[in-house]
Parts: sequence; C-alpha cells; structure tokens
Amino acid sequence: MDSSTLSYVLMMLVSFCFMVFFPGLVQGSSPAMFVFGDSLSDVGNNNYLHTTEKCNLPPYGIDYPGGVANGRCTNGKNVADFLADELGMPSPKPYLSLLETRKNHEFLLGVNFASSSAGILSSTYEGLCISLDTQIDYYSSVFEALVEKMGISQTQRFISSSIFVINIGSNDILVYNGTSLSNYVSFLISTLECQLKRIYNLSARKFVFMGTEPIGCWPAERAKNKSTGDCNIEANQLSVLFNEQAALLLQRMQSEYADVNYSFFDSYKELNKYINHPETYGFAEAKAACCGMGLLKAEIPCNPWASYCSNRTEYVFWDSWHQTEATAMLLVSTAFDGLPPIVFPVNVRQLSGLHAEINDHVVQFVSQ
Repeated sequence: MDSSTLSYVLMMLVSFCFMVFFPGLVQGSSPAMFVFGDSLSDVGNNNYLHTTEKCNLPPYGIDYPGGVANGRCTNGKNVADFLADELGMPSPKPYLSLLETRKNHEFLLGVNFASSSAGILSSTYEGLCISLDTQIDYYSSVFEALVEKMGISQTQRFISSSIFVINIGSNDILVYNGTSLSNYVSFLISTLECQLKRIYNLSARKFVFMGTEPIGCWPAERAKNKSTGDCNIEANQLSVLFNEQAALLLQRMQSEYADVNYSFFDSYKELNKYINHPETYGFAEAKAACCGMGLLKAEIPCNPWASYCSNRTEYVFWDSWHQTEATAMLLVSTAFDGLPPIVFPVNVRQLSGLHAEINDHVVQFVSQ
C-alpha cells in the first residue's frame, strides 16, 4: 500500500469514528453560504454574460417555483438550492444580479458565484463563463465591501462561520486533451490548491467540497458510444483520480492550517449508486436524459423544441450533462447527513455547527 493510499484509508477510519461517536455535534449555525462552481450550482450568473452557455430558455426551470427558466441547468432546484434549504437559509443570489442592482447589503445573505462551463483552469471554455479564478476575484470584492460596511473583525467573524461550497472540476475533465491522466490531475490539483488558499486568506474556514461525478456516464458521454451507449471509461478514471487527490489536498490544508474545517462529498460514489441501481433510489431511467434530442436524448442539448419527459422524478438526468431536481435533492440529503466513505471527515450538518477561529496572520494579510 503506497503512502497516499494509506493516508486515504486512515482518513476514512478517523472520519467514520468521529461521525459515529459524535453524531449530534451540530445544530446548524452558519449564517450564510458562498458558492463557487459550474453549471451544477449556477443559479443565473451566466444570464448576465454574452455567452451561449446558459440555461435561460424553457423547458429549463419547469419545476422551479413559478415554472420559468432562470439560469439553473435543470428542471427545478439544483444542489446549491438544496444545500441552502438544508442549512435553513435562502439560496444565495447570483453575484452578477447583485452587482447589477447594487444590492451590496444582500452580500450578508451569501453569494453564488458559480458559472456554467466554468473550470479550475481559466482556459476551460475561456470567454464563455466566469472561471474559478475570476469567481474568487469577485469574492474578494465582496469581502472588501463587507469590511467597508462592518469592519474587519465583524467581517472575519461572519465569513469564518459561513459555509463555502466548491463544486467544480467537471468541465476541466470534459476538455481533457489526452495527455497523461495523472499529470493532468496533478496540474488541476496544484491550481486548485492556490485557489483554495486565496479563499482561505480571505477568512473562509468551512469548506464543502462536492467531488466530481461519474462524468463518463453522463448522457452526452454515453451518446458518443453510439453502438453500445456505454460510459466513457477514461472520463470516469479522471473523475475518480481527481476526487482522491482533492480529498488529500483538503486533508493537507487542514494539517497546514489548524482552523480549516471541511466536508468532502464523494459525488462519484453516490451518483454511481443511482446509475447502477436506479430502482433502489426511486428512479426508472438512469442512462437517457429527460430533455434533448437524438440518441439517449443527449446528442442535441435540451432546447425549446426538444421533447421532455413527464415523469421527471423518475429520471436521474435532466439533460445531456445535468441532474434532475430529484437527483440533486438526493445527493444533497446524503452530503448533509451521510457517513464515510461518501462524506468525510464530517458531513455538512456537522460542519455547519463547528466553531471557527481566525489565525492572527490572516488578520495581517487582509489588512495590508
């Protein structure tokens, strides 16, 4: 057993013991949620961009309150919405909507920076989205606005108690160009490390990291295998490797910064259960999309002229790449209250109640 595998196994054992023996540690106490990510968490930022990568036409949003397309790339709520529901807070509004209306006071309710097609790498779908680096730039502006409004101490207290959701990496896997799998993932992780540390240096202390899914089993990837409709093995290998390395990165960060707390949710393992055993989880269809055209309704993306299923709660996937509302709700339920090895070292409920402190060196950093 190599050292990285041994570290992973030990992390699982510690996580399981902590969550079994201290299950009632948490009664949600985080005041707000800040979301970074891609289309799995976008709640409308791309509506404000000149881009084709947006979900602002019907039948998107058909099951969302009001039944209107709103920028969420699903039929209803997405994982960001359900996380907010579970935390007992309103789903944070898209940053660009708050920027346009100049409602800086709403930063205190949290902010969603996620952007459809975004990646860890700024080159991923460059020009069509808000990259993670730019999302963090936007967060820095929010932090500065809060400091101006409340002062540094109050801002740090507020931010350090808030939940920071990171749900990104899928698009970087989709644009993989065929170089070494391990080298590519290492590059993603080294870039991500710098990004997470930027957020940390702006007082974030509670991280929820949503691992990448079995991307190779998304309908769009299956549809490329026209003869069989099988999953894309390479994309799945990338996703597994990315998740393993992202989990170890968070573990290293917690060792380096004693005031960091995190919850890692293995979306791959959880969603894979729905795909392989759909009936167990209330689904009838786990390969084809609900909305779209062509093979598996995934060769041409969901659009106003595409047919869509009426039994949407029985589909794992809404369109070529995204979950249905029903799937998102199940995923978040497990992230919130689940146990290792799916979610560790604590679940989101437990993370929310952990006390956060700010190290003195960070006060100096943000005051410079």
